[in-house]
Amino acid sequence: MRKLAACFFAALTVAASANPSPQAKWKAEIADANEHYSRTPRAILKIQDAAYLRDGDNATLVGTKGRPESYHWVKGNNAKGGVLFAGVRRAHAFVVMDKHLYSEGDIAKGIAVDTDIDIVGQPTQVGAGIIGARIWVYNQKNPAAKAFTGLIYYPYDPSYIVTATFTPDPKRPARTFRTSRGTDKQFFHAGDATFMLKGKSLTLPFFSDSEDPADMKSLSAFFTDNLTGKETYGAGRYVDVDGFGPFPPKKFTIDFNYAYNPNCARSAFYTCPFAVDNLALDLRAGEKDPHHAH
Repeated sequence: MRKLAACFFAALTVAASANPSPQAKWKAEIADANEHYSRTPRAILKIQDAAYLRDGDNATLVGTKGRPESYHWVKGNNAKGGVLFAGVRRAHAFVVMDKHLYSEGDIAKGIAVDTDIDIVGQPTQVGAGIIGARIWVYNQKNPAAKAFTGLIYYPYDPSYIVTATFTPDPKRPARTFRTSRGTDKQFFHAGDATFMLKGKSLTLPFFSDSEDPADMKSLSAFFTDNLTGKETYGAGRYVDVDGFGPFPPKKFTIDFNYAYNPNCARSAFYTCPFAVDNLALDLRAGEKDPHHAH
């Protein structure tokens, strides 16, 4: 009997590890986010500088060999001490270093520049609906990454998981958001989610990068609440939904425990839309403001 019991409890342990609780999954995802903020080779806090380039723009990377902290972008392609220069032509980025031309694909994979320094780039919106390029400089010894102690979240609270009724917007119009870098970004209004939370009926617009319903596999909302600028980040927070099947879904689940700050809350090298849609309640779930004492 004891042997059978031991096997039974061992099986339960394996099943529990294979099917973690919602709270355990939430904790694991925060731990993974912490890795991507500070410890992976392309960690967010290892970004030392970023060039945002429109079609026809150029930028020069300058720096001193052996001094990773010295590398930064300068506008134009004639800067003194230039190590390489980058640009965008016909909506595609390129880099020239040591007379070698690197393509957009090469830049996406990463280009080593010096010990502990590489650059990585990708297409991004540099204006409302205008695609250009963003090219980051990564410093593996960036002090910001070393000083990072982890994201700060409210305790997990299942009461902040809601089932929302979704009303699609048949026109899916473009909406422009002002960003942290003083530029604009464009998203498409997919529709509105209506739900009950803390005894209130609330409606929150959701957006997509694409206006094509076939591409709408996930949706995002950018919101503020009564705690914005107090306990939560002053530019608002984001929450995503996915796994709802073909668009438009009739309903989906929103888990505000996963509400997160835009990356610009910790890195000045991102372009993040300011949230303008407000939820009129104290939403004590999700990520807190990293700049406030908690």
